[in-house]
Amino acid sequence: MTGNSARSMIEGRPHLLNFGCGSALHPDWINLDSSAVAPDVVAHDLRHGLPFPPDTFDAAYGSHVLEHLEPDAASRLLRECRRILRPGGILRIVVPDLQRIAKLYLDSLERAATGDIEAAFRYDWMMLELYDQAVRTRSGGNMATYLRGELGENQARFVRSRIGDEATGGKPSRVDGHSPASRMIRKVRSAISAAREVIARACAVAVLGPEGGAALREGLFRRGGEVHQWMYDRFSLKRALEGAGFGEVRVCAADDSAIPDFARYGLERSHGQERKPDSLYMEGRKPVPP
Repeated sequence: MTGNSARSMIEGRPHLLNFGCGSALHPDWINLDSSAVAPDVVAHDLRHGLPFPPDTFDAAYGSHVLEHLEPDAASRLLRECRRILRPGGILRIVVPDLQRIAKLYLDSLERAATGDIEAAFRYDWMMLELYDQAVRTRSGGNMATYLRGELGENQARFVRSRIGDEATGGKPSRVDGHSPASRMIRKVRSAISAAREVIARACAVAVLGPEGGAALREGLFRRGGEVHQWMYDRFSLKRALEGAGFGEVRVCAADDSAIPDFARYGLERSHGQERKPDSLYMEGRKPVPP
């Protein structure tokens, strides 16, 4: 994205940035994601920074983005957020809450070891939350396979309490265009990407053999943005935000924000429920010079 196109994008718009938006977007915000799968989304690779001048936005919001970046890349992105925010601007970051995951895992482990059948199910699910999202080598991984299976009422309720609407989607995905046009855009982009990968794998196999082709496929998948590269709790995320130069860092709730009228945009809630119930919500403010 060029500087001119970045300037034209923000002219006449509210100074609100939603980066790594996936399907949680709003026309009052500038929405960035790795793929422009809806008309209101601008395609941009966040690993290359944010394509805006300094002191441009009053607020920036990134939900379930940071964990998909390696720690150094995540730190650079947080510093970029500070750069493009105006003094006093708010950064809201949402990530899976490692502390809650760890507590549920340990509780399920202790109960499952005593023969508790329901706890054994919760244990299996928490293992998927911990590891499948980090080590999978295909889209959806074992979590998608698990969700497509037959779940009892209590099991389904527990999964919904963890991942919200994704529990009924079969294949977890951060990006899901809603309109027919956006779905068609995604299908076309997917077909082009698949064709390029087939050609690249054929070349890799020809030069390096089957293992080379498999390594290329896995590498391309892991760099595609689906897997988790790191995890955060309230201590490590606060430290990361403060390290990037933010002050007044605090934990908040899905419907609690220092961003004016944040709840009305519907970015955290869908049908009255949290979109990502497994989340840790945290905000920081760019300091105002004395």
